[in-house]
Amino acid sequence: MMKMKTSKKSLKIRLLTTVTLLLAAIFTLIYLVFNFFFTQYIETAATSLLSEARQDYIERPFDEDKKLEPEPAASDGTLVDEPRDKNKEPHTAFASSVKKTIISEDFEILFPQIQDTGFSDDDSLTNFVSGLESSDITLALTADGKLELEDNLYYYSIAPNAEKEGTYAVFFLNMSDLFVFEQNLNQILLIIMVVGLVTIATITYLLVSRITKPLQTLALFAKEIGEGNYQTIDEEFVDLELHELKTTMNETTKKLKLYDADQRTFFQNASHELRTPLQIIKTNAEGIEIGIIDDKKGAIAIKNETDKLGTLVEDILYLSRLETRSADRLTATNDIRETLAYTVERYASVSDQKNLQVLFDFQKDPVLFHYDERDFERAFQNLISNALRYAKGIIRLSCKEIDNRIMITIYNDGEPISKTDLPHIFDRFYKGNKGVHGIGLSIVQSIVQTYGGRIEVMSSAKGTTFTIILPQQNTSN
Repeated sequence: MMKMKTSKKSLKIRLLTTVTLLLAAIFTLIYLVFNFFFTQYIETAATSLLSEARQDYIERPFDEDKKLEPEPAASDGTLVDEPRDKNKEPHTAFASSVKKTIISEDFEILFPQIQDTGFSDDDSLTNFVSGLESSDITLALTADGKLELEDNLYYYSIAPNAEKEGTYAVFFLNMSDLFVFEQNLNQILLIIMVVGLVTIATITYLLVSRITKPLQTLALFAKEIGEGNYQTIDEEFVDLELHELKTTMNETTKKLKLYDADQRTFFQNASHELRTPLQIIKTNAEGIEIGIIDDKKGAIAIKNETDKLGTLVEDILYLSRLETRSADRLTATNDIRETLAYTVERYASVSDQKNLQVLFDFQKDPVLFHYDERDFERAFQNLISNALRYAKGIIRLSCKEIDNRIMITIYNDGEPISKTDLPHIFDRFYKGNKGVHGIGLSIVQSIVQTYGGRIEVMSSAKGTTFTIILPQQNTSN
């Protein structure tokens, strides 16, 4: 089954969308929390006051022989329930707004008497009772509740009228002002949230644009690198991270440019080195074919050039594996003295033929290092064969641990390396005096660098010394 490709979104769009949604969620949460607590505040205050007024009315003593005296009335004619304790202050600012009316079972207003005075408070009472009637409640079964009439909000509490059966005392609070205030405040909050959302989204857009523009520049720069244009970028970026990214990319570009130049030189030199033995082989083969070259001499020449060609190809392939950091290494902790001594023994016949004296200066204790023996055998072979080629009478080998480092030296008493050749002896395909392919020492350098070490050379009239310096490792595991 083919997977559907997900559409890629711009970083600018993603960040802007994320910030906008996050802010919208936060503003919505603030809006809901505010409304919840404001509503709870209104309901708690109203319920507390109405419950207190209702309870005071129910607990008031009733005397049948005493004529019912009218309770004090407010200026609007609606009864105001007073606290039984005259010294007790109302616990909230809404206490003075608790009003009482007495109605019958069929919602007829018995007290106060409604007069056509033109005051809106009478209309408010009438509207409240009418709304109560239209809410289809049963007075005998209802204790308290809430009534919403258009922009008006009432909280009420009902108690049976102890003075006359079939009538009910209704205490109510008109919270319309707070209700309207809450609605207006909600509108203001919505406006603030919208303005804030638009403002923050605009600021976010500008900030993200400031980030994405340099990223687009760097992306174009990376594309140029991919196409082989290794020019560095000089544009300055204000942000530290972008500046560091630009610096890193410039450094990478320089390395790629150098690597590309090295590769071009490598292939040019490799093709030249391969072409020469092939041409000799072809020439001798053709000479043998037409009879102008002795078969035996031609065969020897072909064999020698084939050996050279095989060695060169092997060196090139080995160097390629080193550069690609091939995973086929078999590393283990070994005594590097043994590897060096074993490699020297393989050249014993050559040193004997040339009457060369091979001296060893190894420390007594093992020099342990974690490596692939094949790598260091190859490095030592190249250095020893080089020493055998130039030495006059002595080759001295040393392997010691000094100052938390492993020092390996290979000395020969041959002629000094010329000042012209000395800076280039590790360059690929650079052949000095008596050089073969010019690739052996570059392999040695690559192997040593792969293991975190370095190789140095000193040459004078007394002889030439190659020194390999390796970091001492923790081999306790």
